Amino acid sequence: MRSLVAVTALLALCASSVQADEYRMKAEEARTGTLLKRDAGFSSLPFDKTWEQLSEKDKARVRSMYVSMGPDDEPPFPAKGYKRLMRNLGAAQEKLQAEGMLDLGVMVGPDGRATEVKVYSSPDEQFVRVAANVLMLEQYKPARCHGIPCAQEFPFRFTFRLVH
Repeated sequence: MRSLVAVTALLALCASSVQADEYRMKAEEARTGTLLKRDAGFSSLPFDKTWEQLSEKDKARVRSMYVSMGPDDEPPFPAKGYKRLMRNLGAAQEKLQAEGMLDLGVMVGPDGRATEVKVYSSPDEQFVRVAANVLMLEQYKPARCHGIPCAQEFPFRFTFRLVH
């Protein structure tokens, strides 16, 4: 059985009138009997972009998840983008056969290191422990408050599905 990391709730875009683009992440290897790689995940943000590489539209989408974010403020973001995180979590999800919404908050310090992971909802107790460890080990671009690095929560909301 193969898993599909379906990222359907990355951003709270319900209030936004802008149609979100859909980005796809391909599986690392094709399944036996085909040369075509299946989609391994979907997101409203590109998996392979750092904060600096995101378009202004994508940056605005991320900023919209925060209540108050000034023009010279920036949220924390995975330093190398989502791809490595999602590959690691997809492997754990497949092994544990976890399915459902994973909603976590990662507290990121002004040095870009995770200090704490808050669990808001999880489909599986083992999976949330693995996910929290993966997120704690990740390096982040720290948030900027009035242009100065500061501590802030990074929301991590993904829906994981199994595909047979």
